[in-house]
Amino acid sequence: MRQLTTLPSADDARALADYLLTLKIDTQLEKQPEGWAIWVRDEDHLPRARQELDAFTRNPSDPRYRNIAHAADLLRQRKQQEDAAYFRRQARFQRRMSGSIASQRWTVALIVVCVLVSLISQGGHDRKIVSALSISPYRLGANTIEWPGLTPIAQGEIWRLVTPVFLHFGIWHLFFNMVMLYDLGGAIEQRLRPFRYLLLVLVLAVVSNLVQYYFGHPVLEGAVLKWVSLPNFGGMSGVIYGLFGYIWMKARFQPELGLYIQPGAVTSLIAWFFLCMTGWVGPIANGAHVGGLLAGMLIGYIPTLWRR
Repeated sequence: MRQLTTLPSADDARALADYLLTLKIDTQLEKQPEGWAIWVRDEDHLPRARQELDAFTRNPSDPRYRNIAHAADLLRQRKQQEDAAYFRRQARFQRRMSGSIASQRWTVALIVVCVLVSLISQGGHDRKIVSALSISPYRLGANTIEWPGLTPIAQGEIWRLVTPVFLHFGIWHLFFNMVMLYDLGGAIEQRLRPFRYLLLVLVLAVVSNLVQYYFGHPVLEGAVLKWVSLPNFGGMSGVIYGLFGYIWMKARFQPELGLYIQPGAVTSLIAWFFLCMTGWVGPIANGAHVGGLLAGMLIGYIPTLWRR
């Protein structure tokens, strides 16, 4: 904060301060023996403030300085409201972190369900269990796959929109997904109420599963790229990338929530995201990754967009 000038008249000092505020130059008035000192809070605004001071000194009776008090008062009220809202959010966050909500019990519950499903399905080898939890029941032939589309969901088996995320095909598939779920999901659960956290996971699961079903199997036919709908996929990675996108947006636009990802984890997630696209690591649910990531970013950004 730097002093701009000292004016002998309180009315002149207030008029100049009000005018500077309408130019987004925040100031502070201080009573001194020789008059009223005007301090500029942000030193980057000092050059512009000096220019306006010169203009004010030449013609302090200009109407633009005398008819600005109402607008300045409105700006101060808005700033006070924004500050109060910020401190309320901080207080809510502190209460949540210090209370029973600051736990990871639902994240742990999701991990337990994934592990149990993996054990029951023998790592995805029990076709009966896998078919029951897939987005559509399917049967594999020698070189074919048969399934009834999404008709079972339309007939009431709506759990199929979610349950593919609990399927994991192999120990490493399960292990890495659970590590990331505990890291990302646990961080979010500590800052959201259980209902909102579970709703977030539910939406990410549905979106990533549907995107994977419709767009996760690109096929090149001649020079034309087409997408083939297939039901044989599973895993929590779509939700994980959705949680990653959600934290990314919150860290950028709502840092007061305290959501943050270690740089090493960011690098690993992004590198794995693009490595999977190459096909070098085998068949991967890339559609679920893309759909989950975009959905998580959108959900994380919408509150900021709404406030604006």
